[in-house]
Amino acid sequence: MRGLTGSIVAVVVTLGVATAADAHHSRAPFDLDRRIEIDGTITDVAWRSPHVYIEATVRNDAGVAATWTLEGHSIPGFLRLGWQRETVQVGDHVAIVAHPSRTGNQNFAMLYSITRDDGSTYYAYQIPEGKSVPGLPSRGPVAPSTDFSGTWRHMIPVLEAAIGSFRPPTDWPLTAKGRAQVDAWNLNDDPELDCVPLGVPRLILATYSHAWRREAAQIVIVKERSRQTRDIHLDGAPRPASFTPNELGYSVGRFEVDGSLVVETLGFAPTRWGNARGLDSSAAKRVLERYRLADDGLRMSVSYTIEDPEFLTAPVTVQGEYQKGPDYEFVNEVCDRDTARRHLQFQ
Repeated sequence: MRGLTGSIVAVVVTLGVATAADAHHSRAPFDLDRRIEIDGTITDVAWRSPHVYIEATVRNDAGVAATWTLEGHSIPGFLRLGWQRETVQVGDHVAIVAHPSRTGNQNFAMLYSITRDDGSTYYAYQIPEGKSVPGLPSRGPVAPSTDFSGTWRHMIPVLEAAIGSFRPPTDWPLTAKGRAQVDAWNLNDDPELDCVPLGVPRLILATYSHAWRREAAQIVIVKERSRQTRDIHLDGAPRPASFTPNELGYSVGRFEVDGSLVVETLGFAPTRWGNARGLDSSAAKRVLERYRLADDGLRMSVSYTIEDPEFLTAPVTVQGEYQKGPDYEFVNEVCDRDTARRHLQFQ
């Protein structure tokens, strides 16, 4: 495996704080410091990916009806919190707590909780300490990993948190082309709003779980919600001539004396926002990853270094950590473009 090009790693981004910030778009439109309470009748439940949306008819004190749109968690996120497709249905009367839109004349809010007439309360993103939720899944104990196998999760996108929520990497060493892209950044140009899946390296520290499976000649990584499977080849064989470049590239791994797994990935197709939010990547991109299990087998240090001379004048390294969780079956529903873009109608 060849060494890094360039003189030094120009930028190292690190974050060790984990928080439940699952989202495919910014939460900036919502006032997260304020909650409103409304009673209404469910008129629609859009149980779709990437986010569940719920509509309810609410009447004011004068009896005038209005429709409220509530943005919820993803389907995997809801299932982790005890929700099912039938938890709330059309016609149900519910009490709603939500974070309102910062645009005060819109009946649009981010769901916090729903309470049914039977008194049961379901939370959209996090269950408050001391609260119980019906149907909360029990996934058993978490066993330590000795070979990188297991279900791993990084709770917040490290890159996004370190450079500002949902902002492009303005402090990276950018070429003129890269700088022009970052300066022209618009959050609503995000390819995820068109259901385009993330590639490497952005997939590495994205939200939701990663299921690692160790096999004799490879490690297979399945990403929750994205419907993507990544193979890390351990046999040392070169990239086959028949390989078609794509957003994941072709990954070859090896183990170092200290047990660290080092992965080199080449064979990328040019990818929109392939290096970071707002920054494309080219076919010349190279990504070097390093993974190391903690002694307890329940944590894994993660880092990746990007080289891409079309957009970067020097390599960039991003660091983070995985935490091991219980194994469970992923529910990966196909992304619906209309749902992915639904929030845009309220901007």
